Amino acid sequence: MRKILLTLLLALPLMAAAQTTAPYGIFVSQNQGTIDWPAVHEENDLDFVYVMAATGATITDSRCGTNLSQAAKAGFPVGAVLRYDRHYAAEGQFANFQAAVKDCKMELAPAVYVVPDSPYDINVKRLDMLLQLMEQAYGVKPLIMCSPEAYLKYFNLERYASFHVIIVSNGLKFPATRYSIWQYTDKEQVAGIVQYVPGLKLHPTYKVANIKAK
Repeated sequence: MRKILLTLLLALPLMAAAQTTAPYGIFVSQNQGTIDWPAVHEENDLDFVYVMAATGATITDSRCGTNLSQAAKAGFPVGAVLRYDRHYAAEGQFANFQAAVKDCKMELAPAVYVVPDSPYDINVKRLDMLLQLMEQAYGVKPLIMCSPEAYLKYFNLERYASFHVIIVSNGLKFPATRYSIWQYTDKEQVAGIVQYVPGLKLHPTYKVANIKAK
């Protein structure tokens, strides 16, 4: 009997384990296809949702508006993510993001996903301008989303100390860097979503209220 119980416990999904330590969320995009948001809300123990909105100044996620509106309607606090592209002016990227999230209610602060285009730098001056535009528009500093390596290279500085950070570090170990949210996997299984989805955990000392827009 004890052996059977142990087997069942080991078979529990990662979602259950994640929820025991910190508020749990997901990050969705067009890669997940059509999502049954009422089922996601009713059948999972989720606290918040981030939605991919746009990339650079010219690309928008085809499911952004639908995911933002339906996730909010289902009862989730939602936020949107802009993937930064160093090749485009900050103003163009910001305008693209605003167009993608137009008329959508967002309770959470927006996030800027920075993926360095190695071996080139990220154009810090342009990124700082984008962060400033986001803060001016939404009344809250945007979250910076990046890998641990990018954080240590670009954001482990005093001028970024007041920004919340999403560390993308898929694996079992907690990030060694400062973070507010940890993307601990890109292969979470969630009822109501057919495809794998990135799973997010807030830092144990944070609540969803810490990342809300004003």
